This record gives sequence, structure tokens and C-alpha cells, in this order.
Amino acid sequence: MTVRNGILEFVGGAFLLTAITYASGRGYFNGYFRSVRVDPAFVDVAVDQIFFEGGREIIKVVSPVAYPLLFFVVASVLLALLGTLYLKKIASARAENLLLACSQLKGIFFLVGIVWFSNYLFNSAMKSGGEVAATNGCNFVVVHVNDKDSQTGCLIYKSVDNIWVRYETEESEYVSVFPRDNFYRADMRMRN
Repeated sequence: MTVRNGILEFVGGAFLLTAITYASGRGYFNGYFRSVRVDPAFVDVAVDQIFFEGGREIIKVVSPVAYPLLFFVVASVLLALLGTLYLKKIASARAENLLLACSQLKGIFFLVGIVWFSNYLFNSAMKSGGEVAATNGCNFVVVHVNDKDSQTGCLIYKSVDNIWVRYETEESEYVSVFPRDNFYRADMRMRN
């Protein structure tokens, strides 16, 4: 039964980590596209890019607090172990019932902690995406549809499948999406 519980805990932990990574990656791209005034629902981002940005955001958030967090976890485990040993040695049945009730509450505390951490990561990722979009500026590109027709503008986003170009007309500002099979070349002006 112990092996089965260990496998279930591993699978549950992997699922939680995957969900948190995906959510923070979506938050990053939502912040990025909103900063360049594009509706995030309009953009189809590859899953591997979402997970990459989400993982990078997790590392960015966790790395400054890794040692204090590790100290807190070790101290909590030691405190719980010492408290359990103390209660079992000198406490009555009533104290054991209190210990059992506290152990049942750990799931609720864990769930609240995961929800808070996920929310914090999502908001942090949105902020990071917005900052990246604000500092990128305009990467001027020319997308050649064929030998005669081309579209010029600022590169918003490029994936393996698409190029997103923002351009202005006299009436308004637009975003064009060029699927990979609809253009044969894209030229970018070099930065000085």
C-alpha cells in the first residue's frame, strides 16, 4: 500500500507542477500580448513555449527564496517531528486526537498554499510578459508573401508556425498573422 501511495503522491505532484507551469506560462503570454494591444485569445501559442516561459517564471520567483524556503521546510518538519515525539511520550489520548485533527488539516493548508502560489505566479508572469513587451520596442520586418507582395511592420511574435506583424494604416492599427505556408521569406532590419 505504501508504494501505491507514493506513486499517487508523485503523479499528483507532477500534475500540480504541470498545471502551475502552464498557468504561469499563459500568464506570461497574456501580459505580453496585452502590452502590445493584442487580445491573448486571438493568439495561438505553442504548448512547449507556454511551458518554457512558465518554468522560467517559476525559477525566477523561487530562486531568490530557495534557501529561506528550504530552511522553513526543514524547520517545520523538525518541529512537527519533535512535537509528535513529545505528544506521544507524555500526552494523553486527548492530545493524540488533537494531533490527528492537525494532521487532517495539513491537506487544507497545502491546498490553500498551492492556490496562493499559483495566483502569485500567474500575476508575476503577467507582469514579466508586459515588461518584456515594453522593452522590446519595434523590430521592423518585411514579410514577403510572393515575389511582388510584401507586408511591413513591427514584429510582435514569431513561432515555428506563424509570424505576427503589427502595422498602421491611415484609419487604424492592425495585426496580421502569416502562417508558415503563406510566406516564403521574412527580413528583419538590424538594430544599431
